[in-house]
Amino acid sequence: MAGIKRRPGNRRKKKEALTGYLFTLPSFLGFIAFVLIPVFWALIISFQKYNVFTGASTWNGVKNYLHILQDPRSVTTLGNTLWYAVFATVGNTAVGLLLAIAVDNKLPGKVTVFFRSIYFFPSLIGLVFVAIIWQYFFQTDAGVINYYLGKVGISKIGWLSDKSMAKFSVLILDVWKNCGMSMLLILAGLQNIDRGLLEAAGIDGAGPVQKFLKMTLPLASPTIFFVLVMNVTGALRIYESVYVLTNGGPGDSSRSLVMLIAEKAFTSFDYGIASALSMILLILIGIITMIQFAGSRWWVHYD
Repeated sequence: MAGIKRRPGNRRKKKEALTGYLFTLPSFLGFIAFVLIPVFWALIISFQKYNVFTGASTWNGVKNYLHILQDPRSVTTLGNTLWYAVFATVGNTAVGLLLAIAVDNKLPGKVTVFFRSIYFFPSLIGLVFVAIIWQYFFQTDAGVINYYLGKVGISKIGWLSDKSMAKFSVLILDVWKNCGMSMLLILAGLQNIDRGLLEAAGIDGAGPVQKFLKMTLPLASPTIFFVLVMNVTGALRIYESVYVLTNGGPGDSSRSLVMLIAEKAFTSFDYGIASALSMILLILIGIITMIQFAGSRWWVHYD
C-alpha cells in the first residue's frame, strides 16, 4: 500500500485549483483592502466621537445611533431614500420590461438594433452631465418641459423649487437614465426563451396575453429578479442626480441618505454620525435584499 503512486489526474486537478486561486487572489485582496476593512473601520467609528483632524476618539456607545433616530433630518432623508427605492425600482424595471418586449423580435433586425441602441445610449453617458442637461429642462421659466406644457394649457410647474415635485424630478431623470440597462438585461432573458414553447402554446389556443403571463414572464423571471435587485440597490445609493438637480432641496425634501452621509463626513466632519448613517444604509440594503430573495421563492422560476 505504501508503494502506491498518486494518480496524475489528482495532481492536475490540484494544479488547476491552485491556478484558479491565484487568478482570484488579486480580486480577493482588493475586496479585503477596499471593502471589508473600510466597512469594519466604519463600524468601529460609528460607536465613537471621532476627531478627523487630531485622530483622537472617545467611545460614544450607541449615542450616534440614538441621535440619528431623534434627528428630523435623518428621518426625512431615510424616508426619501425608501421612496426612491420603491418608485425608482418599479419605474426602471417596468419601463425596461415594456421596452424589452417592444424590441423583442417584433421589428426587422436592423430596426431592432437601432432602437436597442437608442434606448441603451443614456446609460452610457455620465450621470452628472445628464443631470446638468435635465436641470435646464426642469427650469420653471425657461425650461423646455414647461414650455411645451404651456402649449397645451398647463400652467408652469416648479419641478425643482416645489417640495412636492422635487423627488419626482429626480425620479424622472433616474428612470430615463437607467431603464435602458434594465431593458438590455431583460431582453437577454426574453431571447433565451425557447420559441417552440410559445408556438406550442399558441397552437393549444393561448392568446398573446395568456402566453405573456403564463409563459414569458415565468421563464424570464430569473432575469427580472436580477434587474429588481440591481435597481433597488442602485436606488438606495442615489446621489449624483439629487446633488446636481436639487442639491437635496427645497429644504431636505429630496435629500437622500447618501447625500446626508457625505454632508456629515466632508462638510461637518462628524465622522461618527456619518459612519453610523453608513451602517444604517448597509443594514437597510441587506434587509431589503433578503426580503427580495425570500419573496422570490413565490414567483421566480428556474426550471
